[in-house]
Amino acid sequence: MKVLHIIPLLLASALISGCGKEPRADVHAGRPISFAAEVSVETKGIKPDDPTVLIEEGKQVSIFGTRVSNDVPETVFSNRALTCDAVPNPSTPTVQLSSSWSYTPVEYWKDDGDYYFCAVFPFDGNNSIDNTYALNVSYSAGNNSDLMVARTYQDAAVSQDPVNLTFKHATSAVRFLFGKSSASDSDQYELTSFRLENFIASGEFSMATRVTGSPTITAGNWSVSSNYTNLFGWTADTQADRKNITHPTNSADPDGYTPMGWYYMVPQTLSPDASVRFSVSYNGGTPVETVLNIYGATDQFSESGTSWIPNCVYNYFITLNQSGLDLTVRTVPWDEVTVTTDDLNFE
Repeated sequence: MKVLHIIPLLLASALISGCGKEPRADVHAGRPISFAAEVSVETKGIKPDDPTVLIEEGKQVSIFGTRVSNDVPETVFSNRALTCDAVPNPSTPTVQLSSSWSYTPVEYWKDDGDYYFCAVFPFDGNNSIDNTYALNVSYSAGNNSDLMVARTYQDAAVSQDPVNLTFKHATSAVRFLFGKSSASDSDQYELTSFRLENFIASGEFSMATRVTGSPTITAGNWSVSSNYTNLFGWTADTQADRKNITHPTNSADPDGYTPMGWYYMVPQTLSPDASVRFSVSYNGGTPVETVLNIYGATDQFSESGTSWIPNCVYNYFITLNQSGLDLTVRTVPWDEVTVTTDDLNFE
């Protein structure tokens, strides 16, 4: 397996510019509250690797913030939108993935108090914090969006620096990779349809907010519906729409396969009927349909796959041959880091 290269990016928001007149000292004694968002962008295909999921003009993050002083809470942010204004950042135009972010109206630090912040990507006006101080987010796998959350704490008497929001993935990332075992041009396989069957599509994510540490996302953060449904159906309408299935020279390298995905899924205990239904044409013949049950399929660690865990990635390698198919499953933590570079700070 090739080495993964991860680049943590700190995206500091340019909040002070464009805020109008300078604040009077007797009105705003503290500094403006600004944020930096940290994500991992990957250069190898074992995990989702599209930086524009977050780093793109117009993308928005939900910000929540509470100040507590002498046990009295004060809401500072309540589902405020933090918006990406430009990529790259005008102050660093040669840095491809630099960016500038802003929100309005600007809030200011007070001299003391415990500040608790949390954030959700993508922004949704229905995100909320309840009377138990828990963040609540509704999620549908049909939207196929990468739900990420962050949580942090800052003592205003100690620091009024930009607030670092380290985002973690809250869903499970799943994809299916099709390959053929034969390297011969006389064995031609084309994928003509694909569908996931008997999966839970919706759930509620909840996370405590008045906590000083970064969150560890587990299945306990989720409550899910009991309804199973079919997801992500695709059919080739014409001959040209069919997907040619390739022969991987390295069976462990996803780049050699024909991919279907990524799919961002509600973490769940899999149904015994959880399946991928697909049809394949061999050498231009009539497509043949296969229903592949994935419940209990073992991964590279011989772990039986009966659930999808949050912040974890699942690759299902389906290798076709004339007598049937072979299924290989590889799992990996989403935030696992092999090689890192120095942090890049844009403020």
